[in-house]
Amino acid sequence: MNKRNKIDFCFFLFSVLILLLLIFPFFEIGNRVNPFILGMPFSLFWIITCIIFQFIGIVIFLFIDKED
Repeated sequence: MNKRNKIDFCFFLFSVLILLLLIFPFFEIGNRVNPFILGMPFSLFWIITCIIFQFIGIVIFLFIDKED
């Protein structure tokens, strides 16, 4: 397996992990109203945090892929 395929596979696993955090049954961890964080219910904070982590992951994979 060459480096490009490893990067693609790792990105795929990372994306699946983020997706799993946003669907049942793993969303049950964050599916509640309390506590409020920055004025948002915890469930909304959970979703926004997952989106931010996905963005950071995409940027990291972009820089890793750009080195090739």
